[in-house]
Amino acid sequence: MGRRKVTHQLISDSSTRRVTFRKRKHGLLKKLNELTILCGLRACAIIYSDYEEGPEVWPNRKEVRVLLNRLRELPVEKQTKFMMDQKDLMNRMIQDAKKRLEKEQMHSRAMELGLIASSIDIHDDDYSEDLIKAADLVEKKIKVIRERIEAVESGAANVMIE
Repeated sequence: MGRRKVTHQLISDSSTRRVTFRKRKHGLLKKLNELTILCGLRACAIIYSDYEEGPEVWPNRKEVRVLLNRLRELPVEKQTKFMMDQKDLMNRMIQDAKKRLEKEQMHSRAMELGLIASSIDIHDDDYSEDLIKAADLVEKKIKVIRERIEAVESGAANVMIE
């Protein structure tokens, strides 16, 4: 039996919201506990809610202090490397969507040029414009491949240096 689809918006009924909060908080802390056990890492959680006085900390205040002090000791660049706000997340999603669109457009154009090349008699008409577009497409693909090779080689160089 499947679960019904949940719309992510504020639950209007306060008692239902409180019950949902407690259940989801319990599930979140359970997953965090499993993650620490299975992967052998240290983690903590600090949860503020309207239903309890002060923050709730997991696993305990001492461990939270130790981990937060460890975080503070890191350089600012490392502290914030993977942090994102809503704006950053949306910008990343837009960039990813643009890359997918460009890739699909290139693929579509390549298919179109392939169909044109396979269905026409090249001796009858002037197809220089289509050939120029095909050459541009090939150049773009070569550039992408070279960039990937450079990225792999520089990544390998960084690994050897460390």
